[in-house]
Amino acid sequence: MRKCFVFLLIIGIGISGLFMAAQDEEIQNKYYIRATIYPTFSLSRYDYNNDLDHVEIRCYIELRKDSLCGSIIDNATVKVNHEILEFKDKTYRKRIDVSKEKLSEEIALHIAIPDGIELEQTYPVPDWLVIKTPRPSLIEPTQPLTISWNFRSCPGPVEVDAYNFKTGNSILQKNNYKDQKIEISEEKLPKESLIRILVMHTWLYKQYIRGPQIARRSEINIMPWSQVFIRTK
Repeated sequence: MRKCFVFLLIIGIGISGLFMAAQDEEIQNKYYIRATIYPTFSLSRYDYNNDLDHVEIRCYIELRKDSLCGSIIDNATVKVNHEILEFKDKTYRKRIDVSKEKLSEEIALHIAIPDGIELEQTYPVPDWLVIKTPRPSLIEPTQPLTISWNFRSCPGPVEVDAYNFKTGNSILQKNNYKDQKIEISEEKLPKESLIRILVMHTWLYKQYIRGPQIARRSEINIMPWSQVFIRTK
């Protein structure tokens, strides 16, 4: 009886050891992913007459071993909508051009880590936000400036930010703004300046990325926004 007990104990210890080793192996082979995607509609970029109506998907993807605090993985193949992202400054990134006549409706994410996971998942683009006014232009700051925007499908609150691009001084800031139009008085418009205007959805689309080798709290965030530059005389 005693020999039988000792035999079972040895087997139990062996199975427990194998189970713990399997757990350790599973933990060692987990990967943390944080993807941030900006569907971006720029009426102009860098200046009031530069890159008019330029539409792109801006992608920033961070890969780490085990967790958010793990070591950076720099040898993966990362694609968004079949475009390969470049590794730079600890992040895989790229700006993918999109036709303004056919705005992308989904984000196809592909990640392949050597001797690790290969992930392929698709996520919806929740919306496209587009500034309607002002158009890129050279204006005389003698009357109020109206900023307006619309959505493709899901109107909602936004953040509005207008500032002097030369000095960085704020002209207008609104958070959780629920209308689709706002006005800047002529007194607040600086003369002989370049003004950058940004409008971004207050909410964001967040979804956790799941899988047997995906670390907890891995996520994808998709945040639509639009910008325009104007010059003042």
